[in-house]
Amino acid sequence: MRWFRTALPATAFFVLLSSAAGVGYWFGTQRAGAGASKSTSVYTCSMHPQVRQDGPGTCPICRMELVPLASVPKDSGPALTIDPVVVQNMGVRVATIARGALSKTVHAFGAVREAQARQRDIALKIPGFVHKLHAHTEGMAISKGDVLFDLYSAELIVAQEELIAARKSGDAELLAAARQKLLLWDLPASLVDELQAREHAQQTIPWQSPVSGRLMRRDIVEGAPAMMNQSLLRIVDLSEVWLDAQLPEHEAGSVRLDMEVEASFAALPGRVAKGRIVYIAPAIDEATRTVTVRAMLPNEDESYRPGMFARLHMPLALAADAVLVPMEAVLDTGDRQLAWLALGDGKFEPRVLRVGRAGDGGMVEVLDGVKEGDRVVVSGQLLIDAESQLREGTRKLQGEGLLYESPGPAVREPLRLTAEIQQRVDAVLTAYLAVADALLHDKDDDDGWVRLSTAVQALHDGAPPELHELVHELPKAVSADIADVATRRRTLIPAGKLFAELFAAARPSRTFGPSLFVMHCPMVEADWLQTDEKVKNFFDLSMTSCGEVKSRLPLDTGAGR
Repeated sequence: MRWFRTALPATAFFVLLSSAAGVGYWFGTQRAGAGASKSTSVYTCSMHPQVRQDGPGTCPICRMELVPLASVPKDSGPALTIDPVVVQNMGVRVATIARGALSKTVHAFGAVREAQARQRDIALKIPGFVHKLHAHTEGMAISKGDVLFDLYSAELIVAQEELIAARKSGDAELLAAARQKLLLWDLPASLVDELQAREHAQQTIPWQSPVSGRLMRRDIVEGAPAMMNQSLLRIVDLSEVWLDAQLPEHEAGSVRLDMEVEASFAALPGRVAKGRIVYIAPAIDEATRTVTVRAMLPNEDESYRPGMFARLHMPLALAADAVLVPMEAVLDTGDRQLAWLALGDGKFEPRVLRVGRAGDGGMVEVLDGVKEGDRVVVSGQLLIDAESQLREGTRKLQGEGLLYESPGPAVREPLRLTAEIQQRVDAVLTAYLAVADALLHDKDDDDGWVRLSTAVQALHDGAPPELHELVHELPKAVSADIADVATRRRTLIPAGKLFAELFAAARPSRTFGPSLFVMHCPMVEADWLQTDEKVKNFFDLSMTSCGEVKSRLPLDTGAGR
């Protein structure tokens, strides 16, 4: 019992001590975790998720304000989430998908031609001579019954004598045979009646036009022999004309005979002719891969002249009820078509489409992929698609370990510096900026260069192990032995990258401002440092404004120490 009374207090003491240690450890880990979370708060760009930075700032790629990584919506599946402000800046417009009739107007170019059915050649069935030519000018208007020429023919004279003799004989059958002979030679009945009543044969016969139209061809002259079965004149009736147009073979299947069409003419602005399709060529022209389509156009006033250039318009009704999507919303990759749907709250989702025919008004028929009422992106979808591919590529590369989480000095995690090292870093930057300003104004500042070399050497001598690799080459790069200004400029070309890497890891204090800018000149392939964004290129004084912001380094706030 004496042992029990002695051991009990000791045991209780150790139990209490262990409990206190456990509670203290728990509180310590919670505070440490909170402190770590606060000090290592990671910010990213909503447009470029590969950018990572401790603390707020701007994206080195698009110059947008960074946001906390935890606040960036995580994309799930094929959907893509973009900050609403970014969506507005991208100029995204959406349209609601609806159903309706789909129509299309096929356009084709062509030329006016004479209608072959309205052409008439004047030829003789007997030989003779053109005694006098009345139809002497091509293009002249001719009416039915007008005298074309006076014909002398020995056979006609004989036939007239036979007709007159038959009349005088009183033989009806003989008279009928004589009249029929002249009628078969294309003399009009009224002229035969006139010749029958005469006492003697007429030496020349006035040859009349059987049709009205325009004299389009003349193959005889006055006094020339008129051979039998030879085309002497061509008269064309232009009250109707043909319009022959060429259609691409993929559109020819939509055209049908007797379709109502319209035609417009470059020579007759504002005038529209209406007609109908009367012919579709049965074969495709192998040279042009087109099909000839012919329309018949009324032309009572003969405004449409053969050879006139025209454009044929053929309205087609493709579908009475179809799901219609603006054509600008469809992204064609070659082997597939897709569109981006707007789901609201900055969310967008790609949809693979099966499209049909395209119609007027920039609308296209969609057979599968979307439905009526969906909201589709019609402007800015190329930027959304590019952003989707960028994010997908970033995720794949990071997942395979091929892409480092931090893209470079502009977003690198800074080192934790002691107060002494922080002062030495600030001294280096102060001396560097002074040298840069002197070079910009072409001043020979020997004291400033010595201060830079001394500050670099001091940082090198006292650098901790994690910083030593970044500064071990700097003393040689900015040696105090470099005396002339031109050599100092050349020296700072390779040294600029060393300084940028140094300050990306060992951040200067906020006494220099909120940020330090890494500038780049593509002409001399050099980097340098500034405390503002205005380009001050000191490498070549003839182009001090040549350069751009390569990255931005948020300066140290003291949380890293």
